[in-house]
Amino acid sequence: MRKRATYLITLAILAAGSSGCSLSSLEKEVKGVNGSASGKETRVELNSAGRKRLSALPGLTGEDADKIIANRPYVNRRDLVRKGVLSEAQFEKLKDSVYVEHAKE
Repeated sequence: MRKRATYLITLAILAAGSSGCSLSSLEKEVKGVNGSASGKETRVELNSAGRKRLSALPGLTGEDADKIIANRPYVNRRDLVRKGVLSEAQFEKLKDSVYVEHAKE
């Protein structure tokens, strides 16, 4: 049984790697915390969202949205903290509400 589980995990990793998938692009498809996917997109893409959409995120102000826009582009959502745009506490509040779309090659 353990051998089979290891085989399936390895197969899944290889399939994801060879198709060019990234965690951020898959995150959009993840169901909400309550287990149901809503018909409306509630997550915000960091590299393309406007000031109004960003400032509507939990714990963010218009000034925070301006800093996010000024520090683009982002490779992943953790860049918000790495670049000093948001504090760790702010990031923890909104990390499930944002994602970064990776360009298709």
